[in-house]
Amino acid sequence: MNVRNEKGFTLAEVLVSAAILGVGVMGMAAMQGMSLGKNVDANDLSTVTNVAADMMERIQNNRQYSWAYHNLDTTGPGNCLAGGMPAPPPSGVAPIPANKPQIIQTIQGDCTQWRARVLGSNLMNAVGLVTAIQVPAPLNVTGAMQVTVRLNWNERGSGQRARTVAFQTLVVPE
Repeated sequence: MNVRNEKGFTLAEVLVSAAILGVGVMGMAAMQGMSLGKNVDANDLSTVTNVAADMMERIQNNRQYSWAYHNLDTTGPGNCLAGGMPAPPPSGVAPIPANKPQIIQTIQGDCTQWRARVLGSNLMNAVGLVTAIQVPAPLNVTGAMQVTVRLNWNERGSGQRARTVAFQTLVVPE
């Protein structure tokens, strides 16, 4: 019998290596899908952070009247020009002087612009809310307000899970 030294792969070896390669590629494909979903979530969180920080900076810029942003709501038509902004002053706080209509215009403008940013953020069902609560008497030496800027939206995935981010700070008038 003549024994030849043949080199090559058997059919069984080729099938086993193809199966191993297939399992690896399927795992990488699943990882890519998950990576894409997390990338969309990260983009939404960046957008929410920027939109919320924008409103917080607007309130800080108008810190003497931070109470006037209380109950700002972007739901439906919003309350920016429907008589809801500025909010009434809390007890013991002087209202906006009648001879300074530019302050009211600033607050209404901040509200309108922020509402436009929330609605234009490409977030699903995005709603922005602002609350400004007077700090209790023993701690409130300087008329400080605790301001919370909250954004609610739904994820873009198939579950459309409700998401909320809230930024909170203490605003002290100058």
